[in-house]
Amino acid sequence: MNMKMFAIGAGFLLAAMTLSAKEPVPLMTKPGKELLNEEFSGASLPAKWQPGGRLKSFSIVDGALQGVCAPDDSHGPAICVPVEGRNITVGFSVKFAKPGLVLFLVDGESKFGGTAHLLRVALGGKFAALQQDRGSLESKQAQAAEKAKAAKEYRKPAPPTKEQLANPKFYRTEMLDRKETKLDDGQWHRVLVEICGNDAVAQVDGIVLRATGSVFDEKKARLYFLIGMSGTMLIDDVKVWESEPLKH
Repeated sequence: MNMKMFAIGAGFLLAAMTLSAKEPVPLMTKPGKELLNEEFSGASLPAKWQPGGRLKSFSIVDGALQGVCAPDDSHGPAICVPVEGRNITVGFSVKFAKPGLVLFLVDGESKFGGTAHLLRVALGGKFAALQQDRGSLESKQAQAAEKAKAAKEYRKPAPPTKEQLANPKFYRTEMLDRKETKLDDGQWHRVLVEICGNDAVAQVDGIVLRATGSVFDEKKARLYFLIGMSGTMLIDDVKVWESEPLKH
């Protein structure tokens, strides 16, 4: 083999090693049956993906899903896709075209009745976090009504009392793990999320978030991507598998 061919081969090998190093590897589960594989290669939103919020917030741009949160949108638009499974592994790529926030939400059956957000993976420009929602839908609706009333009266909603926080049905979002990172650099970042029983792991850029929740171990129903804080985000290569615990 001459030196030119050796250099070319070495270059391909180095490129392959670099690409593989950027792809997170599952830490606690073994992926099985593929449930979803979406590359957003069409000209319009895939049929199964249902946008919510302001019209035209989501579109296909350069082979990726683009979500835009308007500066005066305090909630942010969201788009969901149905997924059926219990223990699942989810991979996706995200790019901050304009700094903001991406919330990746896993919805499923709630032990308090109906369906609800079970797991949240929050991705900001400088941080990544794992959160869980727990509590009843009635409590969530009551708090939303109180928040709306307070806004009309130009006051802040009353903080939760000790009695409310002691009630497991009182709706709240709990922070389980949070770490500093840097995602608002205009580059693509690969994210891998594993849910097995009540354990969850999320990886992004070599950072590992771990949590043991109390509501994860339920049948999953759909996945959401919510765009917030006036951001413009690109989502691509969304893959979902059924998974099972790694055997040690």
